[in-house]
Amino acid sequence: MMTLGSRSEEFMTKVTPDTGYKFAQHTEAAFTRDYPTLTEINSVYGKGTADSWLAAQIADVALFTGAKNLDKYQQRQTARIIVSEYHYLKITELLVFFHWFKCGRYGHFFGSVDPMVITCALREFIRERNDRLAVYEQEERERREAEYRKKNPPTTREEWERIKAEREQTPENRV
Repeated sequence: MMTLGSRSEEFMTKVTPDTGYKFAQHTEAAFTRDYPTLTEINSVYGKGTADSWLAAQIADVALFTGAKNLDKYQQRQTARIIVSEYHYLKITELLVFFHWFKCGRYGHFFGSVDPMVITCALREFIRERNDRLAVYEQEERERREAEYRKKNPPTTREEWERIKAEREQTPENRV
């Protein structure tokens, strides 16, 4: 088993499953702001930190559901699969995923935790995340466009005629 350094242990104790509800209340921030990805966690805190962090999230799901069948091997393997397949996800997005998962948004377990249910639920979450990101991006474009229009109101026909006449009167335009 891999031992973690003090920096990664600090990260693990700071970003616990209990912080998920905070980001679930503010999904736009969780999805759009600059939070570290799984790849960045491994880069900053050391290889294997993201795996260990995810294994703790998965163990918390098992504890939450009262299921006793999910052993350490399954937790580590599920975490490794998530890190290898979804390395681009931000930790805040994963916190939202696990929170929503516990809320029953992606089905439920029948007496035991199945790693495949977790990975399939994650695929469904990513579809939902992508849909929300598209909405957030569209809203941002509309906000920027409205801001631009406010700063640069459209020219009236009369203003355009006046500007055109002034340009025609400048020496470089007279031939």
